[in-house]
Amino acid sequence: MKRRVAREIAFKLTYEMVMTGQFNPETLNELLDGEVDCDSVNYINGLTSGISEHLDELKSAIVKYAKGYEYDRIYKTDLALLLLACYEIKYTDTPHAVVANEVVEIAKAYSDVKSHAFINGILASVISEVANG
Repeated sequence: MKRRVAREIAFKLTYEMVMTGQFNPETLNELLDGEVDCDSVNYINGLTSGISEHLDELKSAIVKYAKGYEYDRIYKTDLALLLLACYEIKYTDTPHAVVANEVVEIAKAYSDVKSHAFINGILASVISEVANG
């Protein structure tokens, strides 16, 4: 499974967590649709557990740069994408530009027409903060 597909599955799981308050392992099995690639499953599980572990920090980072938007007022799809991307940017060694580009592309497919620009702006600020320490 390509990393992009695995990231999209992690996004769907994160969206479910945003909506219900928890990750559901049964959903992962459904999304994998019988395709079990250990590296991809480990990657997805690493993202979802990392998001859970650092949820408060990730929320703070999003709110810090979502000027004029309260956390609860951000579209849930955008919020799931931002949580996923902020976790990857802050806590993994995945190149920041790759994360931002792929999340923006997922936003174009799943969210509002203007969401990709909103998400890109927040991610640019998070990337800048991480790069500057």
